[in-house]
Amino acid sequence: MVAAKEPGKSCLIFLFLLVLPFMCHSQGSLLSRKITLNKPDCSLEVAIREIGIAGHFRFSCDAGIISGDRQVRLKFQDKQVGLILKDLLGTQVRFREIGDHLILLRNRSSLQENKPFADMAVLGIISDASNQSPIEEATIFEVQDRISAISSGNGNYKLVMPTGKKTRSLTFCKSGYSDTVIFVNQARECHINVQLHPLPEIMPKLDTRHGLVWLVNVDSLEIVHWLVPRVTSINAKNLETGTIRTMQASLIPYFGTNWKVTGSVTNRFSLNLISGYTGGLKGFELGGVLNITRKDMLGFQVCGVGNIVGERGRGIQIGGLFNFDLGKFEGVQIAGLCNYVPDLIGGSQISWITNIAINKCQGSQVAIFLNLAGKEVKQVQVCALVNYGRDVDGVQFAGLLNIAGNHNNGLQIAGFMNYAVTVNGLQVGMVNISTSVERGIPIGLFSYVKEGYHLFEVSGNELFYGNVAFKSGTRSFYNFLQSGIGSGYKLQASYGIGTILTLNKKLSVSIDASAGFVYHPIDTVYHGLLLKLIPAMEYRFARHFALFAGPSYNFFLFSKGKPSATPRGLSSYDFYFRSTARASIQMWVGGVLGVRF
Repeated sequence: MVAAKEPGKSCLIFLFLLVLPFMCHSQGSLLSRKITLNKPDCSLEVAIREIGIAGHFRFSCDAGIISGDRQVRLKFQDKQVGLILKDLLGTQVRFREIGDHLILLRNRSSLQENKPFADMAVLGIISDASNQSPIEEATIFEVQDRISAISSGNGNYKLVMPTGKKTRSLTFCKSGYSDTVIFVNQARECHINVQLHPLPEIMPKLDTRHGLVWLVNVDSLEIVHWLVPRVTSINAKNLETGTIRTMQASLIPYFGTNWKVTGSVTNRFSLNLISGYTGGLKGFELGGVLNITRKDMLGFQVCGVGNIVGERGRGIQIGGLFNFDLGKFEGVQIAGLCNYVPDLIGGSQISWITNIAINKCQGSQVAIFLNLAGKEVKQVQVCALVNYGRDVDGVQFAGLLNIAGNHNNGLQIAGFMNYAVTVNGLQVGMVNISTSVERGIPIGLFSYVKEGYHLFEVSGNELFYGNVAFKSGTRSFYNFLQSGIGSGYKLQASYGIGTILTLNKKLSVSIDASAGFVYHPIDTVYHGLLLKLIPAMEYRFARHFALFAGPSYNFFLFSKGKPSATPRGLSSYDFYFRSTARASIQMWVGGVLGVRF
């Protein structure tokens, strides 16, 4: 396949005239590795080989660069490979990383030669070394000028590049195969057949807790298929350059300064006027519509519509509509619609609509519609509507609903309802629902615990001879609703809270506090507010039945001019009575007797 000159190259150079002068290559991870060696005397060729062994990578270079007769001495400890090579080879050699290869190239100032031909063509067949079958969609990459081509279905390739350099280094690579680097001298045409060796197959590791393998990657997304040219996507999968560039600029994927290999390059500064497709980010990226980063993002991303990161993200992401990260994210995500992380979020997600972390939320999620953490919530979720976490070890604040799909070991506070399977923490809401409560407490207007405390109660007291109540919650804290009827068809309805203390298998002490109103349905007259405090002794005489009795302390507040049972109030006796111009207060001690089941 021919790698033709890009027709829009001159136009693009003019478009980015202000930023191109600042572009340069920077050292990658191989040059940053620190090694220790001690060889008193050896040839330069041996020294280069020993450095590669100590650094766990391979050298590729033009044989003319290294003088085999030159003697050197290697004695250093924890020194970076880049500094060692600079001392040994001086300024006439520069370096490029391709996967686990470190390629030594002549410096530009010494590379210019006569140009006997306008172009140089390298062509041949790429095949599998194990079975001699042709390899389709392998990448051929010229390191110095970043010119590339891919092989056809029968393994044939053709790479055309301008002459003017005496020696060129070509990388032949394909995903699943070991890379090969070949140096070629200047000529009109050069035929090279290359065999690539398959890498050993590595089985993907299963998530032992859920039996799932995350198969989604950036290149499998439909939007990437639509935006990124096929040749650029193939090169990104095949070519692991390890190159870090100071800067790149693009109009759309492929039409930029890194051309067809843009998906294999990590940038420190990235500018995408419409959308960009890069290998990684270690710095700052600005996009008009969309930033697509195949691997790690470390730094600051801003885009008008969205940011997509294929692996780990660390830093700050701001997307007008969304941030979509396919690995872990540690930092801050801010989006107009949605933040999505299939792994854990180690920082904060802030969105107007939805935040999703399929794994853990070790930081915070703030949204209006929904916060979702597929596993633990370690810190806080704040949402106007709904929060969901499988296990809540932190805090959930919701205007409507909090859900803990398994445990609530922290705090749930909701304007309407909290739900958890098992409560080991605290629930505060109008309605609290759970399967069981181990060491926690649900507090609200109504709490239902499936395996908790819920029963009916029938009782009578000095004023209301027939009362029915339903109690629900836990023995340490429950809610109840009660209604009753008294003489003269007076009705009472009340709401209360209570606790019960176990003394032994049969005896317990309950303490109930309630507030309700007294009403006469025939006269349609509201009599007043009745507050009651009832400590009672309970005796369980059967598995599901208990008798209880105890005193009651009553506080009755009624307005002047409202009829009541007696001239002084509701009770015919009291120990305290006070009347003002607008209301009266009556207090007395009564008693209660009933059965619970």
